[in-house]
Amino acid sequence: MVVGTLQQVPSKGRISIMKIQNFTVQKRHSVIKLSYGILLMIISIIMAAINPVDIATNWFMDMREGSFLYNMWENPTYQLRSEMWVYNYTNVQDYLSGAEKVLRVQEVGPFTFQEMRTNENIRIDKERGVMTMNPKLQLRFLPELSVDALENVTVKIPNIALIAMSTLLADKLGYLPNAGAYYSMSLLGSKLFKDLSIQDMFWGYDDPIVSIANTLLPGWIDFKKIGLLDRFYAQKLEWSEVELKNRSRRYSLNSWDNTTGLLEQGFKDLETSTPCNRIKGSFEGLMLPANYEKGRNITIFRKQACRNYPFLYVGERTSDLGLSSYLYSMDSTAFSSTSPFACNCSNECPPEGFVDVSSCYYGFPISLSKPHMMDTDPVQQAHFEGQKPDPVKHTSHFELEPVIGAPLSFSIKIQINLAVRVSEGNPITKPLKDKVLPLMWLSMFCEAPPPDVVTMLRLRLVYAPPLVITLEVILFVAGLVLSLQGLHRIWKPKYKIIPPKEIPTPIIRRKSSERRRSSVILNMAENVAFAFNDDEDMAKEAVSLLAINEDDSEFVDLIVSSENEE
Repeated sequence: MVVGTLQQVPSKGRISIMKIQNFTVQKRHSVIKLSYGILLMIISIIMAAINPVDIATNWFMDMREGSFLYNMWENPTYQLRSEMWVYNYTNVQDYLSGAEKVLRVQEVGPFTFQEMRTNENIRIDKERGVMTMNPKLQLRFLPELSVDALENVTVKIPNIALIAMSTLLADKLGYLPNAGAYYSMSLLGSKLFKDLSIQDMFWGYDDPIVSIANTLLPGWIDFKKIGLLDRFYAQKLEWSEVELKNRSRRYSLNSWDNTTGLLEQGFKDLETSTPCNRIKGSFEGLMLPANYEKGRNITIFRKQACRNYPFLYVGERTSDLGLSSYLYSMDSTAFSSTSPFACNCSNECPPEGFVDVSSCYYGFPISLSKPHMMDTDPVQQAHFEGQKPDPVKHTSHFELEPVIGAPLSFSIKIQINLAVRVSEGNPITKPLKDKVLPLMWLSMFCEAPPPDVVTMLRLRLVYAPPLVITLEVILFVAGLVLSLQGLHRIWKPKYKIIPPKEIPTPIIRRKSSERRRSSVILNMAENVAFAFNDDEDMAKEAVSLLAINEDDSEFVDLIVSSENEE
């Protein structure tokens, strides 16, 4: 039996198509790598150009209802405290009798309070770019940080009601009204000095002079007791407007109680205003504009102090939190009559180093100065013993983180004094004539920002910048590597198109038995079985199939075998 096996081999054309297809697939992968690489590099460059940290910060610090800044403004988390020291007059009897020529004072304190600031009814006007609110300020006594309870400490101080009313009448009225006032005060038994507890001194004590004034002039004297903190922190319904649109003035005041200046200090309009009475453009200090300019000074407005106070740029330093900060100090001439911030005065002007705020407090002759009368008229300093001015201890400062505009620490120190002026018709205050009596001094301070602000500052200034830079570098390097790989594989692929090798036609030496078989096969056409005319074509086709053409070099030889050879 003869068996024939034919092995099929792909043609040259089919091999070429397959290899072209493989090349196209490999090239497509390289182009994809190149595209991804370019995309990553573009993202890295865009990130470096637009600074995503600033974009995220601006979104986070946007003033909108429910935002971090909105909540902090509505209920500030800064721990603002006030330490207060009271002057106790220790030689009143000797001084009034003429035995001693100067008044001796002794500093008693501190009495520490926490200032709780809230802003109610906040409204944001996006069109105008402003925010309005009702500011509220309350004090909470902190006995654990104080020398003693307010009720337990008694001091001898000037009779504020007597001296205030006498000086006011001396400034405003003539001889006869002052003589009548002197007679009335004498009948009431009013004295120049009083022994009071700190509680009464701060929050009010009964005085017949105040009671009579409240009865006769309720529209002017709207209180029945007189106390220093009671008047300084009296609650009033006021509106303040804060700028949001103008980046250089953001968070500054536009107006207070619907006016852009202090009417009590002679404000009429912005054109004729002075730095003393101009509210617009000043800051309360809760927040300042982001990216605050280096060297730019700060003007702080304090409603209780009834004027603006300039803080001058001192320099740059590293804060206790490890952050770069700008340090400011109150201008040394802030309380001087030569300061640009000095208010205009034409009558009964205070001595050098004192600021008259009587117009803000019912006309009472209240004067402000630096603690311990630092940098004041030497004549006034000579009237007292016991005051020890210290530039380090008694200088006000403000520390600002300039990128966000967040205060890091501040301390504002002010002394409250009582000026004495005498009328010829009312000599009751004559022993204290032309003196400015120190009453108390206070330090309003914040030692550090609250934890939520510290966390925000660290994320923005410490952690975010290096993380973003690292991400930008990783994206750029990864993109560059992918791009180079893609280009290399496109121009210098790892694969090659190999042309088909010519397979030499083997010379097959057949055995004699094989030649005989071939002869038998070739003679099959002459066989009787193939002699019929009908099968002649079939016989020729069989012969052609079994025949081996020498030109078929790419095909394997036809193998003919018999069972006997197996």
